[in-house]
Amino acid sequence: MQADETQAINQLQSEHSRLLDKIDELRTIGVGGFVELPQLVVVGAQSSGKSSVLEAVSRVSFPTKSNVCTRFATEVVLRRSSTVRLKVVIEPGASRTDAEERQRIRDFTPDSFSNTGDLPDLIEQAKERMGITDSMHGFSDDVLKVEISGPDKPELTLVDLPGLYISESEEQGAEGIRIVRELTERYMENNRSIILAVISAKVDYHLQNVLNIAKQFDPKRERTMGIITQPDRLERDSEEEENYIRYVRNEKVPLNLGWHVLKNRSYEDRMASHDVRDEQERTFFNQGRWASLSREFVGVDSLRRRLSNVLLKHVRRNLPGLVADIQRQIEVRQKQLERLGPARSSAQEQRGYLLAICSSFERIVGQALNGTYTGDFFGGFNSLENDSNNSQDFRRLRAIVRELNECFAEAMEIRGHRRCIVGTTHDAPTADSKVLSQPYMEGWTPIKISRKKMESEVSEQAKNDRGIEFPGSPNQLLVGSLFRDQSQPWEMLARQHLLQCWESVKYFIGLILQHLTDEHTHSLLYGAVLLPELERMKTHLMEKLNELTFHTKRGHPLPVGPSFLARIQKSRAKRQLSSLKGNLGQNSMMGSVQLTMDDLTRALSALDLSRDQFAAADIIDQMQAYYDTAIITFVDNIATLAVENCLLAPLERIFTNQTVNVMDENQLKDLAAEPPFVHEDRCRLADELGKLQAGLQTFSVLGTEPRSMSRPPAFPSRPPNLPSTSKPEFTISMAHEENSHPCKCVRQD
Repeated sequence: MQADETQAINQLQSEHSRLLDKIDELRTIGVGGFVELPQLVVVGAQSSGKSSVLEAVSRVSFPTKSNVCTRFATEVVLRRSSTVRLKVVIEPGASRTDAEERQRIRDFTPDSFSNTGDLPDLIEQAKERMGITDSMHGFSDDVLKVEISGPDKPELTLVDLPGLYISESEEQGAEGIRIVRELTERYMENNRSIILAVISAKVDYHLQNVLNIAKQFDPKRERTMGIITQPDRLERDSEEEENYIRYVRNEKVPLNLGWHVLKNRSYEDRMASHDVRDEQERTFFNQGRWASLSREFVGVDSLRRRLSNVLLKHVRRNLPGLVADIQRQIEVRQKQLERLGPARSSAQEQRGYLLAICSSFERIVGQALNGTYTGDFFGGFNSLENDSNNSQDFRRLRAIVRELNECFAEAMEIRGHRRCIVGTTHDAPTADSKVLSQPYMEGWTPIKISRKKMESEVSEQAKNDRGIEFPGSPNQLLVGSLFRDQSQPWEMLARQHLLQCWESVKYFIGLILQHLTDEHTHSLLYGAVLLPELERMKTHLMEKLNELTFHTKRGHPLPVGPSFLARIQKSRAKRQLSSLKGNLGQNSMMGSVQLTMDDLTRALSALDLSRDQFAAADIIDQMQAYYDTAIITFVDNIATLAVENCLLAPLERIFTNQTVNVMDENQLKDLAAEPPFVHEDRCRLADELGKLQAGLQTFSVLGTEPRSMSRPPAFPSRPPNLPSTSKPEFTISMAHEENSHPCKCVRQD
């Protein structure tokens, strides 16, 4: 039976050691710089007894002169083995940015020692390598790693942090207060850290703020254990002693992991052996009120067991999430490396890099022009949901251009004419608030003029421009002149529209490059290849605009087809009927009326007497009829001959395989050669990826699965009151209450 029990204990210790070794291996590899690792962190104020706790647990004496352990974090790795072995290594901190300096620190590998008394010498050598001297007043973010193996060592890994302090001294300045606090908080905020908060019984509890700091990062007190030191400094049977006993019983400040109490060596006993120290501690806790406490919460022997069990459970609990975090970090770096592309030092590699970019570029442009937004570049449904800066998704280029064309057509209808003739069958539409928010509705609005005043102006101008036409007949040249005056805004609106489309295309191109390349390559390709092509397209757009507006500025109206005549006849008939009614005095009468022949004769004679006015009205009607026909043609021409032919169609040809294939080696080098920082980024990412993959590999022997595989997925069960063959029916009810959803579905059972 005893042999079986011993075997079970050995198996448990072996599993414990294996798990902790894997976590330590992650730290050694460097995975701790990318994901949070499970660990025990010893924190407390200076002179709180932190070093004594570490010595009692490890049974190894650490150097005390010069406050060496207050200058940097010390990671203590304890492992059970048949032989005693010591090893000290240094992990350079983030503040050491020079690669050679970091390597010099890492190269500190003194020979292993078998005598624990050699530890002070090893640490002194490490101090020298880190550049820490007895006269140094600052702190270092390097981590000193001390590995201790022996038959009496527990399976533990602890991180001892510099002691907190609030008062300056000759040795420790104000800057050190901040550095130590930040270092302590950085370890505490790791959600996988177990916080061992050391409290000295010789100092009033309320003057020690280590638990308050811990609560900032562990508000539910789930991963904090309190350790009370120096209980022998309390007056026997005093109120203070009773208070600290209540802390140990977890009554005063309840902690999920509870409390523990240790007796430190006194100054007189500082040279006593570890066995003597442990025996003195057992004697102390078997006396007075301390004897009433459970042995589980007093003494270093039970503390070793508690810490080993706490750490083992903590590692087991966090292992699935830790593996999942490593996998996520691997995916992030793989994507970053993929975006950087393969290394490209030769011309062939550089050409291949650009060919891959232009191939994806052509594909995305084709999808955007055809309105097939299915690739990763375009995002998913509600792709702008988290983008508060943009109300339009410029990745969907076809949708953007269509909306701009519609805005242009609407602006032409509302603002395309220089003057708005009021009191006519051709009254122009007015702009509502929604229309006014569109991109082409800023600036001036058409000048309003009455039909009567317009006819007077035209009649006066007709007299000045009389030629060989018959009396009462309209001057066709005047029709053209009036049309050119009325269509003056066309060119301005069209130019505004074309430039807006061009800017949208330009921004779209930038988004593609941002998606496909790094910032450096983006800038080079855009400036050297794509921007010149875009500028040429802009020039062609303006040339096409001049071509399309040439006739409106200098040509003569040449209507084609029956629609123009139909418009003229319709306008003329309406105008004559309106005048006839006015002459008969019937404008306000409804229904049928009786008229004599004399009434009709007088009314028709009145029409004949105003032939000049009739000619002016006819000129306006002809101009308006031609304007209504020409504006539709002009808007269509701008959308097709300019936007489509001169802007969108060439877009698929501005960066193709042919573009890359004709580049010489100098061009390839200028565009695709890696700058030093890209090479450094690739090396850094590859190094980090290698560390993370190696870290993931360390768990393969444990058969560890990520959190998502730790239990089967939930499977929806059918509601008990819903038959298996029935389908829920829904009706739509409109909600008008304030803060209600505009539409809700109600199932009809």
